[in-house]
Amino acid sequence: MEGTAAMKNETFSCYHFISIDFAYADSSLGWYIFSCVLTVLFAVTASFANVLVLVAIVRTPSLHSPSNTLLSGLALADLGVGLLVHPLFLMLILGKITQNKSVFCEAGIAIEVIANALCIISLLTVTAVSLDRYLALRLHLRYKELITIKRVIIVLVIIWITGAHSGTLWLYKHDMVKWNVIVIIILCLMAALFSYFQIYRAVTRAIHSELIIKCSVDQNCEAMNMARFKSHTISTFLVYCLVMLCYLPYFCVIIVVILTGPSISKRFAYDMTAVGVFLNSSLNPLVYCWRLGDVRNAVRKTAKLMVPAQFKREDATVGPA
Repeated sequence: MEGTAAMKNETFSCYHFISIDFAYADSSLGWYIFSCVLTVLFAVTASFANVLVLVAIVRTPSLHSPSNTLLSGLALADLGVGLLVHPLFLMLILGKITQNKSVFCEAGIAIEVIANALCIISLLTVTAVSLDRYLALRLHLRYKELITIKRVIIVLVIIWITGAHSGTLWLYKHDMVKWNVIVIIILCLMAALFSYFQIYRAVTRAIHSELIIKCSVDQNCEAMNMARFKSHTISTFLVYCLVMLCYLPYFCVIIVVILTGPSISKRFAYDMTAVGVFLNSSLNPLVYCWRLGDVRNAVRKTAKLMVPAQFKREDATVGPA
């Protein structure tokens, strides 16, 4: 039997929220408090790490490529999660725990719009990254001609418009939001799986070749090293796997709610799996820095520049007497 103080208020009304959304079982209080702690931690890591990645890519000319432009778009969406979604989610949970209806409603409306938008943007961008790797293999020498930074920016603008539409959909087409999320997740899953499967087949066939592309000196172009291509592809595949790992529990909860209807326990599962979705914004930049050496080096240099000068002077004076 699920007990809650919030269920005393039978006249609860807040936009599309119902009393079940505001309620919580007494046994889940500890988990909600723990989620608040995690949210504060993730807000700091997601914000700081993604700022470093963005600044590092912008200030490093050698990183100005279509692939890294897509990573910048992903880092920007993840930064939005750190700066906006995490604080709003913290307010939402605190409003629920303290039974402050005003805080819960204001934070809840904002997070439904902003979190839906940014998470859809992240998902679509990760899918675009997988398609970029597929096109790099498929187009060979035509890749640099057809896939330019300008065109990638156009794709990112379309992705952000799509994400903004998905977020605001909650305000006027509430019943369509869950179906919209399900369709987008399924399409992204299929597109990314197709891309990485095709890449795997091609790389397997070429495993005995030293290079994927061989250019003559007259063409004045660089050969794409198989090892480098595989390393970058594996890195993007790991990002994709992390996204799926973080999103699938949330996806399953939405399916269950659609099929069986809402309840306090399902709302609890919804809130906890949302924490997993937001966690993804802290994990993505860690994968970049772990797997991509050029990004890692740029981030390291950028981090050193961001260290206050007084600390550098103090470190310089520390030494043997």
